[in-house]
Amino acid sequence: MGKFGMVLGMTMAVAVLAGGAADAQSLSGIAGQLLGGQQTGSPQAGASSAGGQAGSLSGAAESLLGQAMPGVSSAGTDNIAGVLSYCVQNSLVSNTGATSVLGSLTGRSGMTSSGGFLAGQNGNLQTGNGTMFSLSSLTDQLKSKLCSMVLQRAQSLL
Repeated sequence: MGKFGMVLGMTMAVAVLAGGAADAQSLSGIAGQLLGGQQTGSPQAGASSAGGQAGSLSGAAESLLGQAMPGVSSAGTDNIAGVLSYCVQNSLVSNTGATSVLGSLTGRSGMTSSGGFLAGQNGNLQTGNGTMFSLSSLTDQLKSKLCSMVLQRAQSLL
């Protein structure tokens, strides 16, 4: 599992310290989704709270888990349009306005021939510094969530 396994382990440990077994179990479920449905270990039911540090530790757990999903703010307009095209083609976005937004973006000069658009159409989101995040690494549920984020970003670019 590599780096993701380390993040998952740290997230679980922080969750157990911060909020007990219930928080850890919900994070475990989310982590399982991120791993594509793989089972993750369940924490012990007798875990206790860490007192005044619970709030900051819980925030740290959420921050670690949030790093597994990429942000869409660094992607260029062409890449957002390409990823939105991918989402529409694969029925990953439920908003009927997505097709209209996509049409508005792809109507711009040179949009559909750019490298960012083509990468997005193949399911690759530009995450900044020349790096790409492949949507194929996510479960369908998380793909849909990311596609909703892309649609919101695309609407803000109009």
